[in-house]
Amino acid sequence: MERSADTLEAGRTSAAEAFAILGNETRVRTLLALWESEEPSSFATLRRTVAPDDKGNFSYHLGKLTEHFVEKTDDGYVLRLAGEQVVRAVLAGTIVDNDPLPADELGERCVYCGGRAEMSHDGERISVRCTDCAGVVGREFPDGTYMHYGFPPAGLVGRTREEAVDAAHVLYDSKLSPMMKGVCPECAGRVSLSFDVCDDHHVEESGLCPRCDTRFSVWARYECDHCKYDRNAAMWFAALNHPAVIAFYHDHGFDETIPFRKLTWENAEYVREITQEVIDTDPYRFRVRIPIDDEAVVVHLDERLDVRSVERE
Repeated sequence: MERSADTLEAGRTSAAEAFAILGNETRVRTLLALWESEEPSSFATLRRTVAPDDKGNFSYHLGKLTEHFVEKTDDGYVLRLAGEQVVRAVLAGTIVDNDPLPADELGERCVYCGGRAEMSHDGERISVRCTDCAGVVGREFPDGTYMHYGFPPAGLVGRTREEAVDAAHVLYDSKLSPMMKGVCPECAGRVSLSFDVCDDHHVEESGLCPRCDTRFSVWARYECDHCKYDRNAAMWFAALNHPAVIAFYHDHGFDETIPFRKLTWENAEYVREITQEVIDTDPYRFRVRIPIDDEAVVVHLDERLDVRSVERE
């Protein structure tokens, strides 16, 4: 059944109605009060906590919330899943104004050239770029970029810049891993896979191909059919968590846990020499070669990026 952009589910609260419900300070404060409570809250307790001077309207506001965000139980009021998600978005800082964190040098080095790397945060997204090489992607990104994606401001709290970058790598993989399995990490919807292939890929001294303006010849694009959340990743990412590849890495002293954090300075020697190529296009077939020292493992993948074979050289 086709769904309009305004409808969450037939017969239930529409998106416009849900946003309208949240457009009131008393209601948002009520959600926060329920979040902070360790047990169900009675009406009297909620009104005393949220709006002690409001003698008439609080019942109306609470009634609006119970349509979608709050549940009334025999023991009192509790948050529904939708209410919890709203509060988490507030606490994460993704829907409030945040001061940017200006670019500054990191203790870690560039994954590809070992040059000086710097990190910044614009209030919504974290960026890491190399000041000595072209990084991973050009296009609309600053020169040298090899990390640029949404990272909640709460992820900066209590962390050094280096720790924040490490956390961002972990968060990225935690989002990408379910999408590789066809599940959206934001709404649990179905995920479609497509490819952006550079047919005449050649990396210049800068580290990027002048044709596609990226370091990699094949990019996998994962997009949710429902909420349109998407992630782009180098195609070879899909090969790294296969048991045979993990065993190969382990044999060479690499003990990173699954999912691998792909492009970190600590992992650089294990990932920067990986190559990929298109073997066929109808349907797609790919070959990924992962070298370490004087050995390599070769992985063949199909159009769904399922591993078809693995062999050591």
